Amino acid sequence: MAEKEVIEAAKAQMEKAISHLESELQKIRAGRANPGMLDSIHVDYYGNSTPLSQIANISTPDARTLAIQPWEKI
Repeated sequence: MAEKEVIEAAKAQMEKAISHLESELQKIRAGRANPGMLDSIHVDYYGNSTPLSQIANISTPDARTLAIQPWEKI
């Protein structure tokens, strides 16, 4: 491998590591409710495992509350 290819490969891996760290840090609750904490939750929607954020509105009415409003009732 040429030096330039090694640098590009390392840069791509570092960018993946940074994006993973950012997604993990969004899950941390530090005194305020964050809708990103629910990104990893999947629900059964017509037989398919679907992320909660794709079938409902998630909001934070105040600092300690997460409000989840589904778009349709099954």
